[in-house]
Amino acid sequence: MIPVAENKTPALKRSIGLWSAVAINVGAIIGGGIFVVTGIVAGYAGSAFIISMIAAGIIAFITATSFAKLTAWQPVEGGAYEYGRQLVSPYAGFLAGWMWLVANTFTGAAVSLGFAYYLSAAIPGVPVNVVAAVMCLVFTALNLVGAKESAAVNNIFVAIKLSVLAFFVVFGALFADTANFAPFTPLSSGVLYATFFIFFAYGGFARVTVIAEEIKDAKRNVPRALLLSLGLSMLVYVSVGLVAVGLLGADGLGGSASPLSEAMAVSGSSAAVQVISFGGLVAT
Repeated sequence: MIPVAENKTPALKRSIGLWSAVAINVGAIIGGGIFVVTGIVAGYAGSAFIISMIAAGIIAFITATSFAKLTAWQPVEGGAYEYGRQLVSPYAGFLAGWMWLVANTFTGAAVSLGFAYYLSAAIPGVPVNVVAAVMCLVFTALNLVGAKESAAVNNIFVAIKLSVLAFFVVFGALFADTANFAPFTPLSSGVLYATFFIFFAYGGFARVTVIAEEIKDAKRNVPRALLLSLGLSMLVYVSVGLVAVGLLGADGLGGSASPLSEAMAVSGSSAAVQVISFGGLVAT
């Protein structure tokens, strides 16, 4: 039985609506990984990595339902930290909170470096470390300004990412060849390995629970944002994976550092390749 926590008045302003909450979660889930991980998992599972994308999404959905029930019970700021503190022990909450903080600190640094390296490839001579440090400071400052303002900026980045990936799917499908799916081996051990990697590509799905007290009607909107964002992300991942294999085949994708750009090169359009590369830059 879940203990009843004391009632408390939220100290934070509820300024984020459902669709901004969905965008925040989609932005946390769909990052630069989709522009890179496709090549890694194709190397493990071949064209059957599509099965891995679906399986990893289902596992993420199962985990997300737990978060959905917790936030419907008590939509408090802090996510895993707060639920660990209340339902297990203060020590468990402490560990969960610090692990989340440390993991996201390193993730933020890595993503900032990724952006800087993408930028240096487009503009030679750019000081990578300086750009990465500036990006960390800029987005930290943006979050300090307020949830509503940072959500608005996030919405813009998410719209750009989804537009680029939609372009990849729609335009790339015109040049895809179903023969590139052979051989298709869904029962190979590589599918299991690929599922492990892809699960981490879904890893940001709990982000919205961390800001629950800043979301309007959080008891309804946080669970809905969790499930809607995961469903949309799974649709995007599977669609991108299908088109990527159709364009280049698993052998061509395997081990590539920029699989989506290389896949789009099959179209023969350098402009289309530049659009995908720009999407990779924004996604980081």
